[in-house]
Order: sequence, then C-alpha cells, then structure tokens
Amino acid sequence: MSLPAVVRSRSVPWGRVLVGAGAVLLLAPNSSVLEHRLVVAAFLFALATGRGRQFLWDWLPLTAAAAAFVVLRQVAAGSPFPRRGLAVAEMELRLFDGELPSAWLQQTLRGGGGLDALDYAATAVHASYFVGFVAVGVWLWLRAHRLFRPYVLTLALTFALGLAGYVALPTEPPWLVARDLGGPPTRRIIVDTTRGAPVAAAVAELGRPWQGDPDALGDPNPAAAMPSVHTAITAALGLFLFRVGPVAGAAGVAYTLAMGAALVYLGEHFVLDVVAGVACAALAVWLARVLPAVMTTATAAVSARYSPAPARSRPR
Repeated sequence: MSLPAVVRSRSVPWGRVLVGAGAVLLLAPNSSVLEHRLVVAAFLFALATGRGRQFLWDWLPLTAAAAAFVVLRQVAAGSPFPRRGLAVAEMELRLFDGELPSAWLQQTLRGGGGLDALDYAATAVHASYFVGFVAVGVWLWLRAHRLFRPYVLTLALTFALGLAGYVALPTEPPWLVARDLGGPPTRRIIVDTTRGAPVAAAVAELGRPWQGDPDALGDPNPAAAMPSVHTAITAALGLFLFRVGPVAGAAGVAYTLAMGAALVYLGEHFVLDVVAGVACAALAVWLARVLPAVMTTATAAVSARYSPAPARSRPR
C-alpha cells in the first residue's frame, strides 16, 4: 500500500497522535511545578490505550480544583484580617514549655548547622506533596475507578477549606516569624537544599512579579501557613486510602506523619498549622461522604415538589 493510501486509511488514529504530540510538549522543562508532568504522563498512557476522552472527563475537576487553589491563594494574601504568625508562635511556646518545636528540632538535629542527609530527606518529603496526591489519583483511576470521583471530591473540598483558612487566619510560617517578627530562631532549610535546583529556580523566577523575597521561593502568599495545606492534602489522601484497605490506609497515615514532621523541622509550618491541616482533611473526608447523599435527597425533594401532578382520568 502506498504512503498516501496509508495516510487516508483509518488504521492510523491521527487525531489521537496529534493530541498526544501536543501533550508531549507539556513535558518539556518549563517553570511549572512537578505534578502536571505526572498528569500528562498518565494522560498519554490513557490516550495510547484508547481511554483519553475518559481521562479528560474524569481528571478535569481535580486539575481545575488544584489550579483554582494556586490562583486563589494569591487572592487570599489580601485578607483584611490581622496576621497571626507571632501569636501562633507565642501559643506554641506556652504549649511546649517555652520551646518552639521548629527551632528546637533544628537546634537538636542539625549538628554543626551544615546540610546533611536529614535536611535533604525532609525536603524530598516536602516536595512529594506536588506529586503524591496525583500519584494516588492515577492509581485509583487505574485500579479502583469507582473510588476516583469520591477522591476528587475529597481533595477539592480540602483545597476549598484550606483557602478559607488562609483568608480567616492569615499566618506567617516559623521561618518568616523568626526573620521579620522577632520570633524564635528558625531557618527555612529548603532555601539551602534547593539552591541551584532548576525547578526551584524556575518557580522562584515565575513568582518574581508578586514576590521579590528570595527566601519566599516565589510564594505568592507568605502568610498562607494556617492550615497547612501540605498536611491537609496528604492527610486527606491518607484517610481516603482506608476505603481501599487497612494496609493502604496505614501507609497513608505514615506518609501524613512524615509530612507533618518534615514541615515542622524545615520551618515551613507550626505544629498548630499541621494539626489544623489534619482537622481540615478530616472535615473534608466527612463532607465528601455526606454531601452526595444530602444532594440526592434535596434534588429528589425539589423534583417531587415541582414536578407536575399526574393527570386524573375523567369518569366515563
């Protein structure tokens, strides 16, 4: 068969090939964070197996929720409420017998003060947030599809509750309280561990229009510590994994504990931020279980109230 005949035949799914080629371009190095590459890779797999359209339909709500969170957390920086970073630090000093957990951990575990394996390990746990919830989502989509939509609803609610917390309780992280507000000495370790890393440099460069602070690493909202959404999303997926099985749930809990410990040690969050993140996740998990039933009941009630009454038959 000649080449034009092959091109004209339906044996080559050209639409799928062109969409896949466009998706491959999104894998090129750019200023985005990590999670989008995993989503694109999963989409390419779905496309190759003939499930590309289903993937787009299923994943659009999750990607939209994550994107909306990234955008709206910038708006939360303009919260009219007073910032609470120093107040949270003082509360922790009272709770922990005059010691700020972040400062105490860094002073106790950082030996001579230079970078060591613990610093890089904690940074890796911190960075895993950007791919962890996507990786669990991909696994659920492939292996337990019936749980995927409840998972998406759980994460979307977690993001929404986190944004509400940013607006209601704008709170600086420990490293910023220490540097600008005279709090207990706490370093932002990831500034050192990610120095020179292409992704960190690209993210910081992308954030320069709204954040020139070199220690902020391009963060558009340096007062977005309460609740810890890093913890909230991790705890949400950890709690949700109990619907898969006890082993998966236990792994999720272990991951959540590791994330919380890493965030406190790195100076990214207060312990109270982490606790608030877990509470946020628990509320989101509960709401994700309750809301569908409530919506179904409400829809049925409205439908029954406003549906036309059946016509009565006339007597002959």
